[in-house]
Amino acid sequence: MCSGHLYPAIVLIMKRIFAIALVVLCGSVFYNCELDTGENFHFVSMEITEADVPDFFVLNESHNIEVSFSRPDDCTFFQGFDVFSEGNGRTTVVAIGSVLTEEDCITTDESLTGILTVKAENVDIYTLRFYTGEDTDGNLQYLEYQVPVVDEINE
Repeated sequence: MCSGHLYPAIVLIMKRIFAIALVVLCGSVFYNCELDTGENFHFVSMEITEADVPDFFVLNESHNIEVSFSRPDDCTFFQGFDVFSEGNGRTTVVAIGSVLTEEDCITTDESLTGILTVKAENVDIYTLRFYTGEDTDGNLQYLEYQVPVVDEINE
């Protein structure tokens, strides 16, 4: 009669031991595996050399800004702009490129152009900062423009 009461306890203990062993086994398998994602690139900031910024923005209208940037080699490809709004009308723009890894790259120092679209949503002065690289001390450098926003164009 006592052995009948021990059977459920033994089964429960065996289930726990099995569960722990399974977790340890799976953990060791995944710990020792290297996952090759197949990615052969990484992202970098590209140095902006010029931005054709208008004298003013018109409220609630979109404005295209032509932005020139350096392509340092033939393994770097323009992907778009990363735009950070820092509040109070200040916006930082960085040109983003992807660089192929494990390739023999040829230095080009080619100048490319992209279009950045800005919509003025507040009557204020917009401060646009375009990333140009780092100085010799590692400080970030920018081209900076102050662009007022007007309600409408007076003709």
